Amino acid sequence: MGVEASKSNHRHNLIKAAAKVGSWTMLSRILGFIRDIFIARLLGASPLADAFFIAFKLPNFFRRMFAEGTLTVALVPVLAEERKKGEADAHAYLNALAGLLLAALLLFTILGMIFMPWVLLAFAPGFHDEPDRWQQALTLSRLMFPYLILISLAAMSWAVLNTYRKFSVAAASPALLNISILFAAIILAPLHDNPAEALAVGVILGGALQLAIQFPALKRIGWIPKPTWNPKLPAIHQTLLLFGPAVLGIAAVQINILVGTILATLLPTGAVSYLYYADRIVQLPLALFGIAMGTALLPTLSEHLANKRHAEAKQDLRDGLTWLTWIILPCMVGLMFLAEPIIRTLFEQGKFTGTDATNTAHTLQAYAVGLMAFCWARLLSTACFANKDGKTPMKYAFYTVIANIILAIILMQVMGYVGLALATALASIFNVGLLWSHMHRAQGALFDRKSFLRMASAFIACLPMAASLYYASYYWSFPSDKLAQFGWLSVVILLSSLLFFFSAWALGAKKIITRG
Repeated sequence: MGVEASKSNHRHNLIKAAAKVGSWTMLSRILGFIRDIFIARLLGASPLADAFFIAFKLPNFFRRMFAEGTLTVALVPVLAEERKKGEADAHAYLNALAGLLLAALLLFTILGMIFMPWVLLAFAPGFHDEPDRWQQALTLSRLMFPYLILISLAAMSWAVLNTYRKFSVAAASPALLNISILFAAIILAPLHDNPAEALAVGVILGGALQLAIQFPALKRIGWIPKPTWNPKLPAIHQTLLLFGPAVLGIAAVQINILVGTILATLLPTGAVSYLYYADRIVQLPLALFGIAMGTALLPTLSEHLANKRHAEAKQDLRDGLTWLTWIILPCMVGLMFLAEPIIRTLFEQGKFTGTDATNTAHTLQAYAVGLMAFCWARLLSTACFANKDGKTPMKYAFYTVIANIILAIILMQVMGYVGLALATALASIFNVGLLWSHMHRAQGALFDRKSFLRMASAFIACLPMAASLYYASYYWSFPSDKLAQFGWLSVVILLSSLLFFFSAWALGAKKIITRG
């Protein structure tokens, strides 16, 4: 009885940690949606909007590739090992890593700004033949690229705090970026001839705030950052061994989304913006649940594996995947049926037209096909990195990127920008299949018969919800008034959610989800 109680308490703590991350992420995402509403009002889906989104994507792409996700999975397992030796060793490692990261970021950012025309040519080749969009994108890219330094150092702080089970500050920090961009959109943009440049100032301010807020939290865990130059430290070597493969392994989804953006620059004006707005919507459940669970799971798995508790690590991964299935399936159903009402309610105003809303909604539906795969890939990759296996995710990510490029080139010929989003979704499903097969070969069956029944129960619980959304989307007229739109969408989401929860209750969801 004591062992079962301990397992139940551990599972509760894991979900509680994920919920804490998800709650702060929810606040940030709500602010992010408000931010995007103001951006849509200012820029719409115009050539200037396309230029801004490409320029904003550049530092964020490199941040996700080399800092936020990648640095986390390379740092956390090594820091867990160093802490076993003592906090002094852990702090020496962190100072050496901070020094190496700062030097690399300064060099990379300076070179990036100097060679920005060539960087932009790689990321937005379709802009080169349009002088206005090209010059706007070049100017904005140089303005925003230093954001990479600020947010990457903040990302290292997040990884450290997560290792110490301090999730709140890291999860809340992105809200500061959204607040800064809102400040720029409301206060600074009216004072500028080019509103996109005002938004770029907001991005830099947001990065500075996200970094500044980390220092009090780091001080509370006993580490005051003092960057040193000690690249030969053995722990740094271990981190670099994980970091290289992690660049592709953890960032496969981002690489695939970037491929879609690059190809979208070859399509008519608006394609880049449609992909951006749709991606922003699909990122909400991914961040709230997939990334939140991965963030909470990584230090737990790393600790289990560092202490040779393989069975516990496998059980925690199984619980995480089951929990995600029950949460993400209804999100997928909701996005498929409510894509256009969501986009119209949030963005259709100012320069963002009804045609833009319809085009973005179709793109969102294509992304939604891969939502479960986006989340599962995050957890399965996290499990590999917690075991200090970076080569497997790297190899499979390479296969996934190749598959995405091939699918994108084929599908964009017949489906345009929607084909690009669908290619990203299908490639992520392929990635999950590869990771699943690897774990099955390496560790035996991850799920047994009971586990598959738990997954099937989640699917069954979604059926009444899907039926209600089908009826609402096809037989309830969508209002044109903005306030009425919010009311319509709220009522439909509430009723369909109640149907899902009732179905889940009837199936005994609590026992199904938590059963070992």
